[in-house]
Amino acid sequence: MKDFLGACLLGAVLGGMFAYGVPAKAQTIPMTNAQGYTTGSVQINGNTAQFVNPMGYTTQTATIYPNQVVITTPNGVTTQVFGTPQYTVPSSPSTPPSPRILQ
Repeated sequence: MKDFLGACLLGAVLGGMFAYGVPAKAQTIPMTNAQGYTTGSVQINGNTAQFVNPMGYTTQTATIYPNQVVITTPNGVTTQVFGTPQYTVPSSPSTPPSPRILQ
């Protein structure tokens, strides 16, 4: 749930930045919990944001597209997708069957 709320907040902030044409530059934003303790940071560069824990390890990466946020693990596995893309990906063309060889 915490990751979900963080991703929603991050998506809203970054979406607003794109909507108003804020130029992209790398920045680090510290994150704290309700008690004021550091829980890590978010490193933003272009349309990519990395969630970094207090020990300096990237725990998740968010890639922001128009109307969509994709959350992945450090290994590149997609764990969550928020929103819908504005584009469609065409399906792969079907491959013809391989020719049979008579023996």
